[in-house]
Amino acid sequence: MNQNFVEYVKSHIKEYLPMEYQNAVISINEVTKSNDRMLTGLTILLPGERAAPTIYLEALAEQVERGMPLDTAMKQIAQIQLENYNRVPLDISMLENYEAVRPMLAVQMCDPETNQEYLKGKPYTSCGELAAYYRIQVAADEEGTASVAVTESMMQMWGITKEQLHKDPMQTANARSPVCLYDMEEVMAESIFSVKPENLFNQEEPLDIGFVPIYILTNQEKLNGASVSVQEGVLEKVAELLGINFYVLPSSIHELLILPDNGSMQLSELEAMVREVNATQVAPEDRLSDKVQYYDRETKLLQRGQEKSVLGRLSDKKAQLQQADQTIPKQPNRSEVSL
Repeated sequence: MNQNFVEYVKSHIKEYLPMEYQNAVISINEVTKSNDRMLTGLTILLPGERAAPTIYLEALAEQVERGMPLDTAMKQIAQIQLENYNRVPLDISMLENYEAVRPMLAVQMCDPETNQEYLKGKPYTSCGELAAYYRIQVAADEEGTASVAVTESMMQMWGITKEQLHKDPMQTANARSPVCLYDMEEVMAESIFSVKPENLFNQEEPLDIGFVPIYILTNQEKLNGASVSVQEGVLEKVAELLGINFYVLPSSIHELLILPDNGSMQLSELEAMVREVNATQVAPEDRLSDKVQYYDRETKLLQRGQEKSVLGRLSDKKAQLQQADQTIPKQPNRSEVSL
């Protein structure tokens, strides 16, 4: 990060803002974001205000280095400040009331191994190899969402347990944005033919997976949709539809890929594919994990590195033996032999 640019912004941003900002407090802070990314945040706090949106400077600093006039960058920062402030007026006193906050709670997924710093001071729930943490969604429109991460101090202020913090958004999540399971081919065709893909999650009959398609598990908004996997009964319902165990590929925080296990895929190959896609095609802020997980419908467990659980393998072996016993002709008993 170009420190000269940062200092210039801090010293001159008031020149690009309305008169009411001339007594504002300007501060620059290093902020830990998801996947332990360290970003430089600018906050412009008006007199009497207790909170303000944070503007991250990395993207504009890069554009200035590539030739964008400094004056243009400063005007953009001022515009972002005014638009965000008008769109998300923060009332900190509202955040102190849990009953007011409860309808706005949302769940987001991350990999705890790559978010060790980010998760410090935040309550989270382990979900297989991933973690669910919690945010207060204070605004959502066509421009995106604005949210505040729930901290342990907030939870203590509200006087609630982590179990309740996890349960409450789970109860409202599906009503806000229902669970969706799409055939990937239909999703890809949507951009070409503008035909909305069918939501297979609501189907009652088993799916035809003869050619082993790839499915997308997300929510209706396709925003932070990976979190639907922690809703009660979702993965179990997917297993019922598929009638087979399946791999869960962490496509991004917005969606998961579901790949039925037909016995021909190697876990190492799937993980190599996920690592390459994450490194080359997924934005750092949207990256979920490199870990491929496996859902066993017998045990109803989601685990990493499992081609099949021990119980699943035993169940399959028992079924094979039963089938063999039915197909191999039985030898006649000695007492049944006729001369």
